[in-house]
Amino acid sequence: MRARSVFAISVALLLAGLAAPRVQAPSRVILVSWDGAAYWMASRLLSEGKLPNLARLVREGNWSDGMISSFPTKTAAAHAMLWTGTYGHTNGITGNSVLLEPASEHSRLESRSGYFSDALKAEPLWVTTARAGLKTYVFHATQSYPFEKHLQRLSPTAAREKLQMLYGYTRINVPAEVFSEQKTPTAPAWGWAIPEARGAEAREFGFDVGEDRFWAVLFDDPIDPAKGCDTLGIARDKQATAFEARVKPGEKAAFSIPVGTRLQDKILWFSLRLFELDPIASRFLIYRTSAQAVVTTSEDFPGAGELSLETFDGNGASSLYRTGDLGISLPDGGAGGAEDRFLETLDHLTEQIKKQAEHVLKRGDYRLLVLYSPVLDEVAHAFAGYLDPATPGYEETLAAKLWPKMTQAFESQDRFLGWLMDYAAQDGSQILLVSDHGMAGTSRLLNVNIALERAGLLSLTPERAIDLSRTRALLLPLSDASVAVNTMDRKGGIVPMEGKRSVLKEVQKSLDGVEDPATGKRVVKDFFYPSINGLLQPGGATTGDLFLDLVPGYYFSSSTERDELVTKIAPEGNHIFLPTRRAMLAICGTWGPRVSEVRRWPRVRAIDIVPTVLDLLHLESSPDLPGRSLLPRAPLIQPMAVYFMSGYGHKVSDSGHYCRFGFNQGRITSLISMN
Repeated sequence: MRARSVFAISVALLLAGLAAPRVQAPSRVILVSWDGAAYWMASRLLSEGKLPNLARLVREGNWSDGMISSFPTKTAAAHAMLWTGTYGHTNGITGNSVLLEPASEHSRLESRSGYFSDALKAEPLWVTTARAGLKTYVFHATQSYPFEKHLQRLSPTAAREKLQMLYGYTRINVPAEVFSEQKTPTAPAWGWAIPEARGAEAREFGFDVGEDRFWAVLFDDPIDPAKGCDTLGIARDKQATAFEARVKPGEKAAFSIPVGTRLQDKILWFSLRLFELDPIASRFLIYRTSAQAVVTTSEDFPGAGELSLETFDGNGASSLYRTGDLGISLPDGGAGGAEDRFLETLDHLTEQIKKQAEHVLKRGDYRLLVLYSPVLDEVAHAFAGYLDPATPGYEETLAAKLWPKMTQAFESQDRFLGWLMDYAAQDGSQILLVSDHGMAGTSRLLNVNIALERAGLLSLTPERAIDLSRTRALLLPLSDASVAVNTMDRKGGIVPMEGKRSVLKEVQKSLDGVEDPATGKRVVKDFFYPSINGLLQPGGATTGDLFLDLVPGYYFSSSTERDELVTKIAPEGNHIFLPTRRAMLAICGTWGPRVSEVRRWPRVRAIDIVPTVLDLLHLESSPDLPGRSLLPRAPLIQPMAVYFMSGYGHKVSDSGHYCRFGFNQGRITSLISMN
C-alpha cells in the first residue's frame, strides 16, 4: 500500500511539474579524449564484460563501429582534426612534427612540433564556443598551448571571461627517474638534525630535481613495528627539523605529498613512491614522478594556487618501464611486478587529472569541458606489440600474460568515465568520448632512406647524415609516413618543380619492390598522393609528396645510421598507418540527455566531432567544415524513467523532452527542458 502511495505521489509530482512552463536549460558537453584507445581493444573488453561504465554508455547512448581519424594516424594530427573538424592540409598539423615555413627559408630537414598552437592554422572548437559566449575549459589538449594564439582570436571580454585553459606538457619539466641500489650509491646517514635519521641502520643519498638539491634517507621509523629500514624521508637540508615528505614501501602504499622545486622561475611539483625497501637498505626501488610546469590562461582559473591543480606527472613512468628501471618486464621473463608499477604511476596520473577537472566540475559553470588523458596510449605503446597477432614473432602465451595488464589500464579509464558520468548526470551534461587513433603491433623497421639511397635517390655524408645537396627524395624525419621530393621551392632543394613527377615515379618504383631480406616478402603495401578530396586527404604544405602504408608488423624509420633495409626491434605498439585499417580505428560514443534513435552508429569520421559538439551546444557549424553532426536535431530518445538523486529527478516526457526538476519536501520547485 505504501509503495502504491509513493508511486502515486511521484506521478502526481511529475505531472504537476510537466504542466509548469518550460525553461530552456543551457546545454553542456564534456568532450573526453582517451589517447590511443583502440577500437579493437575496447570492443574485446566490452565483449569480456570488463568495462561497466563504457558498457553503460554503449547501452544507454550511442556507440560507433569505430572512427576514422587522420592519415597519418599520429596523435598531434588526429587531435587537430578532432579539435578543428578539418584535415591536416587545412589545419596545418600533418604529423607530430611539421615542416617549418616559409618553404623558401627552411629545408626539408627543419621542423617544429605539431603539438603546439603556433603550428595550428584552423580555429579550434574552444575558440568557437568562447566567441559564442559559452564558458569553456580545456585541460591538456594538444595545440591548446601557447595560449596567446587562441586568446588573440577573441575579444578581450571573451578571452578573459569565456575561455580558460590549463596545460601541463610545456617544455619546462624535469623527467621522472628511479633510484635503486643498482643505480644510486648510498652512504651511512650523518649530520641529520631529525632524530629518526640518526639510526645506525639509516642510509642516505642526495639527488637533484630542477635547480634544487634534496637529501633522502632510508631509516627505521620507531612507531612502525617493522624492524630495520621501513621509511623514506626527504629534506632539502639535513639541519631541517622535519621531513618535507615521508613515504612507506609496499604494494598498497601511497605516493608522497608533493614536493616543490624551482626551474626557470617556476615552481614545479613532484612526488615519490617507495616500491621496495629491505630492512638494511641493500635493496630499494624509488620512483620520483616528473615535475611539470602546469600553466593556465589566468590566475583566476578554478583551483589556482592549490597543489591539486599544479601537480601533474605527464606520461607516468612510460620511459622508465621501457628501459627496465621498474624491474624485469614480462617479455624479459619477469613476474609482472614491473608492469604493475608502471600501471600504478598512470593511475596516479589519472587521479591528478581528475582532481584538476574536479575544480571545474564542482564549480559547475562550464558549457564545454575538454579533457585529455594519455594513459591508454602510454600502455598500448608498451604492450600492443605483444598483443597484436599480426606482429612478426607473436607469442600467444606472452599475450595471455600481458592482456590482463592492458585490461587494467582500460579499467582505470573506465572508472574515470564513470566518475564523469556521475557529474554529467547531476548537471544534465552530454559526454562525448573519443580517441585519436588505434594501435598496431610492430617488430620490424623499414629504413626507407636506406632504400632510397640504394636506388640513387638519396646521398649521405661520410658521417651518414643526409646530404641535401645531392639528394632528390627522402623520407622526412617527421614520423608522418611521407616521402618528399627535394624540390627547389624549399631551401636546399635541387629538383626543379617540373621534374617532381618523374622523381616520384622513381620513388614509387624503388619502394614498391622493397622486400624484407628475412622473409622475401614485400613491405610497402600502398602509396597515396596528396588530396583535398575523399576520405583520407593526406598532404599539405607542412608534409611530404607521397604517403606510404606498410604491411602489418612493420614501422617506418628515417634513420640512416645502419646500412640495412629492415631492422628487427623489440615488439611495440605504433600508429601511423591507414586510418581505415581495423587496428587504427579510434573510438567514438556519446551518453547523456540527447541520443539518436539509431543507437549503433556506422563507422564515423573524426571530422564529425566538431559539428556534433556545436550541435549539442545549439551552435551553427561553419558551412566550410567538411563533417556533419552525428546527432540530428531530433527529439530526445531516452527511456521513460523517473528517479531521484541528490535532490533532483529526471524524466523524458512523451513529447521527447528531457526534463530535470528539483524538489523540496514533496513539491517540485523547478522544471527544465533539456531538448
